[in-house]
Amino acid sequence: MARIHFIHSEIRAGKYPNVPLLARTLEVSTRAVERDVELMRDMLGAPIVYSYSRKGYFYENDFYSIPPMRFTEGELVALYLGEKLLAQYKGHPYENGIKTAYAKILALLPGSAAINYDEIERTLSFAVEEARGDKRLVLQWYQTMQDAIFTKRTVRADYYSASRDSRGNRLIDPYHLRFQAGAWYCIGYCHNRREIRIFALDRFYGLELTDRLFEMDGEFSIDEYLGQSLNLERGREPQELEVLFDRKAAIWVRERRWHESQRLEEKPDGSVILKLTVSGLGEVKRWILGFGGQAEVLGPPELKAEIAKDIKKMAEKYR
Repeated sequence: MARIHFIHSEIRAGKYPNVPLLARTLEVSTRAVERDVELMRDMLGAPIVYSYSRKGYFYENDFYSIPPMRFTEGELVALYLGEKLLAQYKGHPYENGIKTAYAKILALLPGSAAINYDEIERTLSFAVEEARGDKRLVLQWYQTMQDAIFTKRTVRADYYSASRDSRGNRLIDPYHLRFQAGAWYCIGYCHNRREIRIFALDRFYGLELTDRLFEMDGEFSIDEYLGQSLNLERGREPQELEVLFDRKAAIWVRERRWHESQRLEEKPDGSVILKLTVSGLGEVKRWILGFGGQAEVLGPPELKAEIAKDIKKMAEKYR
């Protein structure tokens, strides 16, 4: 919106601005300026005409002015709640950007646009967990990874692997950044392991861009890559998982879509069997244990054996 107001002021001042000049002044691409001009014509009704003799834009109607932004009450509430929700993700890379963008939007609103913010505060709230890890470092690693993704450059990393409880150097081609379960992750090709892996940003001890360029696998899809996981963890091959939930737990199980592959088999006593096709049984095991005695693994056998082993360990600790 700030760019549009600048373009408008240049045209109103009779400076006959053109696309290349505006792009240089605003430090954006020529295509971005062209889109802004199209938006002004189509959405704001601006009578913009190009003068071939003056080689720039002017208004056919000298009295044109940009109409004030008008929002319905519902749109204002949605905007306010969106800002409040995102603001609670402490450590989010765009935390400050969200605040300043929201302030700019409010500054452009006419004085008549108002909602009862105090009433919303009293009647609505969000419980959002804070982003995991050191806020300053995670933001630094995020920005480095984002630069690497945009410029297609390999990064050199000092990374701690929780599964191996070891720290080492890696070369990574970053493909995708994802925020999930209170933490930021990078999905990318690991040169050390020679496969696509998932890296938690809060587990990096060092990260730097290299001059080495990479080409992203054209067939890579984040949805397909994570599609076999219950959440994030991936195993070698997807397996058929069957879990029997008793009548009480079945209420909660039915209410959620746990995975795209899920099937439910209702039992006469009110219990339910949940069937999934997933890999990464480590996180599946932790999820099942969260239901305590209300869940019983029917298969695969190795998962059932692992859970039995964990339960035995737990029982020994509480003797």
